[in-house]
Amino acid sequence: MKKVIALFLLCCVTIGVSAKHRVEPVANFHHYAAVQGGTMEYVGKIGPYAVEFTYTNLHMGDGAHLMYRYTKIKVNKGEWIALRYTGKKGKYQVWKEYINGRSTGTFTILWTKQTITGSFVNAKGKKYDVRATRGNDNWADAGDSPF
Repeated sequence: MKKVIALFLLCCVTIGVSAKHRVEPVANFHHYAAVQGGTMEYVGKIGPYAVEFTYTNLHMGDGAHLMYRYTKIKVNKGEWIALRYTGKKGKYQVWKEYINGRSTGTFTILWTKQTITGSFVNAKGKKYDVRATRGNDNWADAGDSPF
């Protein structure tokens, strides 16, 4: 139920995101004969803090979304924090964190189907290691992929 609520809230929030920051859907996303996309879930840590990451590709023209939340502490009341893809830095992906419209940190991560590794630098410049492993999810590997 929490995932459904989080997905609904994510859809509401991303409607207002400018087209510049959206990930474009695959050109043939209307072909539903093959199972595609879903949600990838990862469990790990940012520094000493336990977190969950979720990547969702909805296949309904609104692109893909990477979010995370703290699981043991109540930062932002345990709510999902959406990330915006901003580009690559060598082999790493760069994702910006925004809370209430303000940039509050940057993830520089190597993201594979099984792991997320790299670093997070908060708005004050403090750097944390990021490590997460993919758990059980409903992703159908035959479809669109961020890799």
